[in-house]
Amino acid sequence: MKDSRMTILAENLVNYSCNVQPGENVLIEVNGVDSAMTEELVKAVYKAGGFPFVEINDQRVNRAILMGTSEEHCKRWADYDAYRMQNMDAYIGIRGGSNTFENSDVPSDNIKTYSIVYQDKVHLDIRLSKKWVILRYPNPSMAQLAQMSTEKFEDFYFDVCNLDYGKMDKAMDALDEYMQNTDKVRIVSPGTDLTFSIKGIRGIKCAGKMNIPDGEFYTA
Repeated sequence: MKDSRMTILAENLVNYSCNVQPGENVLIEVNGVDSAMTEELVKAVYKAGGFPFVEINDQRVNRAILMGTSEEHCKRWADYDAYRMQNMDAYIGIRGGSNTFENSDVPSDNIKTYSIVYQDKVHLDIRLSKKWVILRYPNPSMAQLAQMSTEKFEDFYFDVCNLDYGKMDKAMDALDEYMQNTDKVRIVSPGTDLTFSIKGIRGIKCAGKMNIPDGEFYTA
């Protein structure tokens, strides 16, 4: 069932996080996500003048693939998806899934091969040069880990994901300037007295451009 909060989130991801422009190709990759949310993303991309491309994955099917994968398979898989990623201007990845430990029995060598051969080529080498944003999507599994009801967890999730991140970005400017002009930082608490320098280290605002929810500011 459509939730108006999905529309707001989709438009935030498309218009703010990825700043989709007319004529741009946008890959929407979802796993364990409500189809209504995926539909809202497609509509938001069209509304922005872009072209949506959608890949819908399934957690259990992905596990089956990883259970039998090999280096040669991952190379072919990577070549296939790398070509597609090269032709994208933006990437939106949403992860859901009903079982946090679905891949717990996949052989570690298979996971390592997939990470090095596939993920590095498709995501580290290509996707990171695009406009992109990644987020988790609320589900009973995540609510359980948070010891919350699914409804309450969804309310919490949409509250923090549908913030005005553009306003947050501007609000961080003062902290950014302050940090740029700071040399020594001292952290004091019971049993701790730590002093270090951040001089010359560029501060990074995390205001919803690559991850949602967001709100950090860090130097190193």
